[in-house]
Amino acid sequence: MRHRFALILAASIAGLFQPAALAAQSRDVEVRVRLESSDGTRLSGALVALLDSAHRVVAEGVSDGDGSRLFRAPPGSYVIRVRRIGFLPFVSPGVLLPRTNDIVLRVESARVALRTVTVTSRSKCGAIDRNERQFSVLWDEIAKALRTSQLSARDLAGVAEAFVYRTQLAKTGAVVSSDTTFHPVRGKPFGMVDPGVLAAQGYVRGDARAGWTYYGPDEAVLLSDHFAETHCFRIVRDRKRSGEVGIDFKPVSGRPVADIAGVLWVDEGTAELRELVFRFVNAGVLDRFSPGGSTQFRRVPSGAWIVDSWMVRAPVLSATDRTFGVLAANGSVVDGGGMRMREPLPR
Repeated sequence: MRHRFALILAASIAGLFQPAALAAQSRDVEVRVRLESSDGTRLSGALVALLDSAHRVVAEGVSDGDGSRLFRAPPGSYVIRVRRIGFLPFVSPGVLLPRTNDIVLRVESARVALRTVTVTSRSKCGAIDRNERQFSVLWDEIAKALRTSQLSARDLAGVAEAFVYRTQLAKTGAVVSSDTTFHPVRGKPFGMVDPGVLAAQGYVRGDARAGWTYYGPDEAVLLSDHFAETHCFRIVRDRKRSGEVGIDFKPVSGRPVADIAGVLWVDEGTAELRELVFRFVNAGVLDRFSPGGSTQFRRVPSGAWIVDSWMVRAPVLSATDRTFGVLAANGSVVDGGGMRMREPLPR
């Protein structure tokens, strides 16, 4: 029985800046923002955004290894918002563009405390309520990591190459076959699927005769309104994951299409997103065989935050009669991929 996997993880956005038209682009001015801590250390890997007078994001990017980010924006008055994983947001005083010199910001903000976050027995459905402080603080840390990974997909200078693999396993778990392909990274390591399409059509499509296609969630999906509107959330801990706290998610009651449920796990000491573990649900006969997957995240030396590796696991099924009424598992297929980092140059 055929299986198809959609490789939609670690997808990048189409562009960092979205001027309204080419005419507006010609009037844009450049400004470089450099971030420093209170002791003068350059701050890399931070989300930096220009906000207009209505606090709308005009441009956003990730600070590089030197703590800098170059922006293009129309002349006007702005504030600069800095979001760092593990810290509360920082917002600068107002700045005027154009200007002749760089903007140097001494960023001082308090650390986020996650060790005191307690589990919740009841799920909350829909978008995270900003008034629910524990949910809001924990989700903000997850969202910062996902957004940084999303933007960093356009700046992967430290990545030597990406790879994808397929491994077929017997019922016993023994490896039947395995194949890995390496390829250069050119902007988008993997493809992506529109979050609205997944919400409407489901994360698993197909049938016993034609086979199934499985879609795992990428950063754009997890950050989308479609995902928030179709899932319920609660804070969880697990004795097997000491030092971590997670947000558990599951589809809202009555979802008519195949969906995903899982947990986003965060290091409670550093507030860094570590892993997404998920399973496919509402998938009919497939629910008996527990298909699912995971995604691991990491910070690279430049400060960028990326998807380090991912995998999707699905059963290999066969029909016991000609009507495909009864299916049996003969093993499983694991499709995955990841990034191989460049070796540091010898000093």
